[in-house]
Amino acid sequence: MLVTVTWSEVQGDDDPQWANNCGLYAYLTPDWQEILYIGKVDGCTVRRRWNAPDKTAFWRDLERKRQIFKHILIFGEIELDVTDVFTPRLTRQKIADIESLLIHEVQPWGNVAAKSSRISRTGMIVTCAGTWPLEERIYLDFG
Repeated sequence: MLVTVTWSEVQGDDDPQWANNCGLYAYLTPDWQEILYIGKVDGCTVRRRWNAPDKTAFWRDLERKRQIFKHILIFGEIELDVTDVFTPRLTRQKIADIESLLIHEVQPWGNVAAKSSRISRTGMIVTCAGTWPLEERIYLDFG
């Protein structure tokens, strides 16, 4: 399965990307040098995940443990290779698999799940395009 995730910065409170409800998001340090957290939206909005009760400990720890009081938010729009008959549509499970692969490979500070072990989707290749802050842009799932 070939996947492209095109990342773009969410700028300001009125950016329409806050309303996206299908894709990935990431929190970065203000200098764009580190990905702090990678998450997914698959039915709720980016804004709702940003304000979610389960993020309270993350925001608290980010300030207390890392002394980070501002962050950059980027959104990743997911596109599947439409020529592959085995991956014709984006499902919740595929979004979760893509998120899991990126967390496992990038090892963001704020993510706990999928850092050490994960269920893989053997053969998945994820390319991060757009404003992806890391030099590495292609992630392979070998299972």
